[in-house]
Amino acid sequence: MASNSTPAHAADHGDTTISSAMDYAAHEAMYRRFTGLVKWGIIGAVVLVLFLFVAIHPMLTAPAS
Repeated sequence: MASNSTPAHAADHGDTTISSAMDYAAHEAMYRRFTGLVKWGIIGAVVLVLFLFVAIHPMLTAPAS
């Protein structure tokens, strides 16, 4: 028969509540830094792709005959 004890994989992980001692100013600063890096990374990737398209595309670089 099945036992009523807690399985080993469902162990107690301690207190999982979020305390109010969290440093919200540091958290918001890190979030702004992260979103800024993502934004500039995407802009940089788009600029690189556009540059490579213009530099490599044969219709744009070859003279028309």
